[in-house]
Amino acid sequence: MRTVLLGSVLAMLLVPPIRPQTAPAGLDPAGKWTFSTHDEDGNPLTATMEISGEPGKYHGEVTVEGMDHKLPVTDVGTSGNAFIAIATTDDGAAVVKVWKSADGKLQSVWGPVKQIIPATVERAR
Repeated sequence: MRTVLLGSVLAMLLVPPIRPQTAPAGLDPAGKWTFSTHDEDGNPLTATMEISGEPGKYHGEVTVEGMDHKLPVTDVGTSGNAFIAIATTDDGAAVVKVWKSADGKLQSVWGPVKQIIPATVERAR
């Protein structure tokens, strides 16, 4: 019995501890993001999106070059190495997705939503 106990103690001392792997850090949406893209008609578009806050409490605004007012960022959702921001526009919303690819480079797409339609929703059982 002493041999087993002594062997167990030696094993604990000599074998390095196994540490659980930590998940890769997500992409924090807080900060200043600059975009060069085009609108739905193909015209060049440059914008800056500033987001502040913390998970569940993000807010911000988008400044589009050539526009006389800023677009409020009303919603930000995060998932792993990506986030989606929704900004209110004069005629709907703009949805921006930003993610970090496997090689670590930032990627982005955006699109206008011209009509926002209310819906009734409930969780299915």
